[in-house]
Amino acid sequence: MPLERINPTGMYQPNRNIYSQVVKATGGTQVHVAGTVPFDEEANVVGIGDMRAQVLKILENLEISLNAGGAGRADVVRINVFAVDVEAYVSEGAPEVIAFFGDAKPVSTTVQVPRLVHPDWLVEIEATAIID
Repeated sequence: MPLERINPTGMYQPNRNIYSQVVKATGGTQVHVAGTVPFDEEANVVGIGDMRAQVLKILENLEISLNAGGAGRADVVRINVFAVDVEAYVSEGAPEVIAFFGDAKPVSTTVQVPRLVHPDWLVEIEATAIID
């Protein structure tokens, strides 16, 4: 099932072309991935105090979750990013997210929050994918 990624004319274009304004999916199976955090397999926090390291671990965990649901990164249509420091996320984490998705840019929302459930987490990312 093809996904159509759209940046409509008549409205602002995505910041630095790093996401899509609209992703249209017809039919298919939805795969929802819960907020993914920078834990290793034993639930140890990876990259304490290091936004880039935490984002890289989250993306590794996200790929594992997507694959478990029969999806891949190109199937992701939406991500929501929750960061305790948006400036750090934009400069250190977002480039890794952009590289992870490549040309398959999902719609994206980033929100700064005062804290996450674990005090050492700097960022959490949830995702939705659509597959045949």
